Amino acid sequence: MTSADTGGAAPQRPGGALRAPAAPLLGIVGAAKHAYQLYHPPLPTGRARTPADKGLPLLHKTVVASFDGVPLRAWVVPGAGPHTVIVCHGMGRTKSMALGHIELLHRAGHHVIAYDMRNHGDSGADRALGRMAERYTSDLRDVLHATAADPRLRGGAIALYGFSFSTWPALQVVRRSRVPVAAVIADSGPAYDVPAGLRHFAALRGRTLPPWLRGPLTLAAYERAFEFFAMRMLRLTDWPPDLSAYDTRLMFVASADDTFVRPDAVARTARHYPGAEYWTAAGAPHMRGLRFDAAEYEKRVLGFLAEAFDTSEGAMGAMGGGRP
Repeated sequence: MTSADTGGAAPQRPGGALRAPAAPLLGIVGAAKHAYQLYHPPLPTGRARTPADKGLPLLHKTVVASFDGVPLRAWVVPGAGPHTVIVCHGMGRTKSMALGHIELLHRAGHHVIAYDMRNHGDSGADRALGRMAERYTSDLRDVLHATAADPRLRGGAIALYGFSFSTWPALQVVRRSRVPVAAVIADSGPAYDVPAGLRHFAALRGRTLPPWLRGPLTLAAYERAFEFFAMRMLRLTDWPPDLSAYDTRLMFVASADDTFVRPDAVARTARHYPGAEYWTAAGAPHMRGLRFDAAEYEKRVLGFLAEAFDTSEGAMGAMGGGRP
């Protein structure tokens, strides 16, 4: 989850006689609205920065979602090659949030694909009330398959780089794709216990409700209702995914001062996968490891990718080919 404000206008304050009995009900209504906006956040305003603002080469790509035809808009930042990293942003953000990471990966010689998730940025929108987990995972699979088929990217291995909310589709897609995934980097997520993570997010979001909606009963109703609606819309199954049959390398990055997805929640997910790397960026808030612990972040992430791609190259060489 991200710190982006997923709320809309505050409900009108009711009259005194109605306030006490109506407040819990209004808390439930507000929770339903905010749960919907979790997956359909308001779009940011103003001009979005692009890789061209950092002097990086930039091509554009559109992938049509096989699930329902939603167009997914992507940047292609060619590198020296041959390997590619697909970057997914956090909820309520856009691909622009990862410009620093894109630049880091490009300098290391990798091709980079960064796309806006559905209902975000330049990508198309849905009005769906269910199966959001399947939609987001299917979209990432479509981007992965389109990347593997792109002749501009010269047939190396592919890694996935997710942030916060997008870390769970990055893990889920490993076993749902015909294209092998060499590595997954999960920054600031995912939480092992998704319902608990949603309750925690609701508690944080509840602090921004109007004062007259912050009574104990109202907040309790809001938090329970938010978890209920968000989970019903998400319909996340088989979590955490069993990846024991895959050679995909995993790295989990937590942020020491993360109040949204706490380091212990990320560490619990990492422990679920024997052999996974885990590291905490010192002094960093949510998704800000590169900014607050830059030297160590760069060393660890690029070192991890180099080892994963070397291993993948060896495996592909032994099989006598590159990407399918």
